[in-house]
Amino acid sequence: MRKFIYSFAIALSFSIVSCQEWEPVFGNQGEPEEPAAAALQVTTSIADLKAMYTGKPVHIDQDIVIGGQVTTSDASGNIYRSLYIQDNTGAIEVKIGNSGLYNDYKVGQTLYVKCQGLVVGNYGGMLQIGAEDPTGEYETAYIDVKSLIASHVFKGPQGTPVSPQVVTEDEVKAALRQGYKSPYFGKLVTLNNLTYADEIFVLIYLDNNADKKASSNRLFLSDSRWGVDTWALSEGGMKRLLLWGAWDSAKIGNSGDYNYGTVRDNLKQLMDNAGAYAVSQYFTMPGGTEIQIRSSGYSKFADTDIEQTVLEQKARINVTGILTNYNGAAQFTLIDLDGVKIAN
Repeated sequence: MRKFIYSFAIALSFSIVSCQEWEPVFGNQGEPEEPAAAALQVTTSIADLKAMYTGKPVHIDQDIVIGGQVTTSDASGNIYRSLYIQDNTGAIEVKIGNSGLYNDYKVGQTLYVKCQGLVVGNYGGMLQIGAEDPTGEYETAYIDVKSLIASHVFKGPQGTPVSPQVVTEDEVKAALRQGYKSPYFGKLVTLNNLTYADEIFVLIYLDNNADKKASSNRLFLSDSRWGVDTWALSEGGMKRLLLWGAWDSAKIGNSGDYNYGTVRDNLKQLMDNAGAYAVSQYFTMPGGTEIQIRSSGYSKFADTDIEQTVLEQKARINVTGILTNYNGAAQFTLIDLDGVKIAN
């Protein structure tokens, strides 16, 4: 079946800035906004900002301000150094390069972004707004300098959190056809009645200090579950799984490579270099559309077991989180485990 080589991450997109003032539609406004934010007016919808992207990074040189409500929290550790905002036209990832963002930017709070000097870029089929990447390797980089954050990101009032939109299987298929142009990618959504597909994907390096481009240094676990019954693998979870010997038959590298062998043959090296690993757990929608629920090995729920009835395909789940796209595959990011419910 699949032997994917993933470089995980996320991003988004769309066309032409409106010259008329655009007002976002937000929920009940609570706390007063900061003085700097109070002076800002939204000039451009998120959809119009994303529409400026037509295949290459967009360096914003116009006085553009977008606004939206924060829909994500990094408190559980499954979203890292980023947050998503959403207005009534779409959603986008804002690459604020700090951890603990939930302390400063609350779910439901309005966030304004002064886009002049920033870059809209694409990663794997998702659009992001961030700084220019000085290396040129990526289309955007993190806004991780304090003064840069202060000059571009402004906190508005606290409002009622956005309600997730229920997205149907046909809408997921349409979003995949549209790619980064789809308004669904990056939004807070609910997908209903997912069935476990009894398959994972995880990429493991035999030696983290070795050449990561060398196929002989990589282990791909896919096409079955490989004994991974948790949402992801912390370092401790990975070591426990290695000791169980569930992967003795898994091959490292390809048959023509120098240190081709099994996990058993390389167990000590894998144990010595074990870390936290993101895992994609595969589910399917009722009509067969595949959804990869990808979770970080650094998340607080990494080693949490998936419900046994779900693993045995005796129960389906409804999930709430951020719908994303990675090179044409539907991925899903949980904000926390409250976003997983057994379907009635």
